[in-house]
Formats: sequence, C-alpha cells, structure tokens
Amino acid sequence: MNRSSYLKAKTRDPAFLWRMVIGIVAAGIGLGYVAQSVFQPEPATLVSQESFAPKSGWEQIDRLAEEGQWWDVWMSIPSEMVAGFSHAGTATLAIFAGCCWLGFLLQSLQVKRFGDWRLGAALVAVGLGMLSVWLTLFLIVWQEYEWGLVASDELVSGLRYNILGIGLREEFAKLCCLLPLMLLLLRQRNELAALLVSACVGLGFAIEENVGYLWASQGTATLGRFLMANPFHMTLTGLVGLAVYRGLRSPREWGPHGLATFGLMVIAHGIYDAVLSIPVRVEYSLAGTIVFALVVYQFFHELRELRTSGGDRISLSANFLCGVSLLTAATFVYLSGTLGCKVAFDALASGVLGLGVMVYLFLREMPESMVRV
Repeated sequence: MNRSSYLKAKTRDPAFLWRMVIGIVAAGIGLGYVAQSVFQPEPATLVSQESFAPKSGWEQIDRLAEEGQWWDVWMSIPSEMVAGFSHAGTATLAIFAGCCWLGFLLQSLQVKRFGDWRLGAALVAVGLGMLSVWLTLFLIVWQEYEWGLVASDELVSGLRYNILGIGLREEFAKLCCLLPLMLLLLRQRNELAALLVSACVGLGFAIEENVGYLWASQGTATLGRFLMANPFHMTLTGLVGLAVYRGLRSPREWGPHGLATFGLMVIAHGIYDAVLSIPVRVEYSLAGTIVFALVVYQFFHELRELRTSGGDRISLSANFLCGVSLLTAATFVYLSGTLGCKVAFDALASGVLGLGVMVYLFLREMPESMVRV
C-alpha cells in the first residue's frame, strides 16, 4: 500500500480519527501544564466581559457622528480595527481558528497547486472579508444616528434591530466586498468556486470580528466562535454569493432567486442574533439553533451537489476533526498560561455538551460523511 492509499484508508477510519483527536487534546493538556509552570499565572477566575470593554476612540467617533462628520467617522474606524490586534494571544487564537476553517475550504475547493487561481481568489476573499468589517462598523454608527436603530431587550424592537441592523448591514457589507471577485468567478464559470470563495469572504469577516470577542472573553469563547460564528458567516455569505453568481449568469431564471436568498439570509442572521441577545422564553431560544442548522445544512447540500468526490487523499472529516482538536489544545495552552489549568478546564468543560452537538452536526453533513445517524 502506497502513501496515498494509506492516508485515504486511515483518514476514513473512525477509530483512527478518534485516536488522533484524543492524542492531540492530550498533548495540549500536557503543554498546558508546562505553560502554567513556565508563566506561573496568579490564581485567577473568569471575569465579566464588561471588565474587558475596550478603552478606545469610539467616544470620539460618536462625537463626530453627532456632528454629522461622516467622512471623519469613516476614516477613524481602521485605527480602532487595528487596535484589536494588539492583544497578541487572543488575536493569534482568532487567526488560528480562521486558518483551520480556511484549510477546510481550500480542500473543499479542490485546490491542487500553488498556482491555482482558486487559491489566490480564496486568499483575496479572506482579506476582503476582513475589510468588510470596516463598512459594517461604519453602518453601525450611521444606522444609530440616522435611523435611530439601537439594541433593545423587547422582542419586536429587538428583532427589528437584529434583522435591519445586524443582519442587513453585515450581509450587505460582505456582499459589497465580494462583488469585485464576482467578475473572476463569472469568467471561470465555476459554481463550486462561487460558493466557497464567497464563503471565504464570510470567514474573513468572522476572523476580524472574533479578535474583539475573544479578547472580551479572555479566550474562553474560542471553540464556540470556531463552531458557531465562523461557519455561520461562511455559510450565509457562501449561499448569498452562489445565488448572486447564478443571478448574474441567468438574470431571468435566477435573478429573483438571488434577491430572495439575500433577504432570507438577512432574516436568518437577524433571528439567530436576536435569540442570543434578547431574553426570550425557552421554546423561542430553539429558533436560533434551528436557523443555524438549516443554513449549515443548505450550504453542505450545495457543497455535496457541486463537488466531485473520490479524489481527496485526506478526508474532509479528518481535516475538520484535526482543526477542532488542534484549536482545543491551543486554547487550553493559552488559558493555562494566562489563567491557570483549573480555569482552563472549567472554561472548556462548561460548554462541552453544546460543542459536542455542533461537532456531530458538521460530521453528519460533511461530504463523504462517516456519520449515518
């Protein structure tokens, strides 16, 4: 058996994959204790995110918005984005989590060599996705002062804010930054590339957004963001990008579908965020999970339909599990070195059930899935 055949067999063997996961996580735990002994953090506990609210120039930006100086508001935002990367540890975790998903997308895109146009398009798309946060942050301020759109704990006004605010501005910003690549995608006539390059824009947005979230959570939100926020942005933008690509290719046949898909993804995004931010009854809280599962299912359905199977040396399931376990290990090491192993164990164990459900969901929907139930 040659190397290629060996890898194909092993990375499709569930027993081998779980041994790999356990081995990587165990190595991370060992390195975590080493990090604790080297850095010797003071005994610590997790603190509220408010304690980590960034002290930044947003007060000045608000003053500029009140005065209607929108160009100055626009030009002031990049320095605030860059400031988030000053926290090296959590910024590294956010970038590493993004790289894990990027590896999955590049394999799904079936990139075979460095000169492949799809590789360049995917990397540019990630950069454009990060850039789309600039437009999103501007729209946050603009909608607040021009539309009076602010967050609310009330169900109706909260839904309005999350759909017309968060959902609309984020999906609009990502679509705007995707459009420059649409000319290339249309010329190449490749629907798989349209889906996955668009998903890379969503991934870039998530990486930039996660920098702030991970700092606010002291790194404890890393796995949750990896399994929820990253794929949600990827799948939303991927489905919008594919629908827009089809609409531009065949306006009469697919144009209305493209507009409808964009609207549905905005609503789905808004409902998902509303459930996370608005105090709702338990039965309503399930709506966010249902929306997430439906969007992810539709994305993987398109991926299975468009992607040719059988040519992968390493299975996509192995790629995904390797990313999850490496990120788990890296998060444990970081938390152990900064807060101590006990806090690291507590932080990761607190969400293990929910994270396990998310891992199962992805393994179930994965092309060439080994999960049948």
